Amino acid sequence: MKRLILASLLVLAACGDGRDAGEVEIRAEAVALYPDAAERQELGSLVYRGGLVLRSDDSRFGGLSALEVSEDGSRLLAVSDSGYWLTASLDFDDGWLTGVSAARMADMLDTDGRKWRGDHEDAEGLAPLGEGRYAVSFERDHRVLAYDIGIDWSGIETALPTPLPAPPGIERLRGNGGIEGMGPGVNGVIWMAVEDPIIDGRPHTIWQIHTGGGIDQSYNVAVPRGFGLTSIATEASGSLIVIERYYSPDVGNRVRVVRISPEALDAGRMAGSVIEPDVLGEFTPDMTVDNLEGAALATVNGETRLFLLSDDNYNPAQQTLLLSFAIVE
Repeated sequence: MKRLILASLLVLAACGDGRDAGEVEIRAEAVALYPDAAERQELGSLVYRGGLVLRSDDSRFGGLSALEVSEDGSRLLAVSDSGYWLTASLDFDDGWLTGVSAARMADMLDTDGRKWRGDHEDAEGLAPLGEGRYAVSFERDHRVLAYDIGIDWSGIETALPTPLPAPPGIERLRGNGGIEGMGPGVNGVIWMAVEDPIIDGRPHTIWQIHTGGGIDQSYNVAVPRGFGLTSIATEASGSLIVIERYYSPDVGNRVRVVRISPEALDAGRMAGSVIEPDVLGEFTPDMTVDNLEGAALATVNGETRLFLLSDDNYNPAQQTLLLSFAIVE
């Protein structure tokens, strides 16, 4: 497959050669969705539009756990488990994702302008608030903060946080089981979800949290046992695209991409109701898949595109994948 033999793509390097310390070199290698059937591109209601393995020798790179993509699909924004911002341009060939360029990284700062450290640095969720402001969720030290990084994201090196409301009982969550999924709502609302159900074996909870304080609504969502909820993206229709992840050493990675429609959300307001999402596609261990934690939507070549990003946990046995799909009905 022609696109799968593209040479590795390089962006500017961060090294001791006088270049800006924020710049970072990323090598992008094209990958097939099905390693044993490179021409196959369908995954349920998703159609593959290119994917990459991202690598870098920069020690800051990796652990990317949340993703945002500009509306036109030209730029990405991500946050990491070690408290870094990443921005980059996305490169396409006739709508096919081929690489990244102009990558930059910066420390995520605390209120005193210092980098978050230790248990305070583990960023997990990301959601736009409008006008260049973004909500970021953290686990271990569970909290949600707002950063004003600008519409062009040029403020990642200097932005200071302000606190945002979080779901009730967040302080009782296990260290590595905080708010993983966040997505924008309307009228000052953010969708938030923790990775695991509050009670094991019971439905997951998704909250609508108002940035001014208080819960607008909570919903019970059926998720297969053993799957964790890792990301939320919001469609223009008001539907939620939710990423559900499963991993065991014996089985490997399985990931479900599901949709919760506005009608299902309306029905889910009833006490005791449980939402059953519609499955758009499911990754199995024989596919190109890893620990997919980031999801974002954009429009590329007139198509609604879903971008997925994996967290390699800084583990050499894992990969940082950036995958692109068209959503077809």
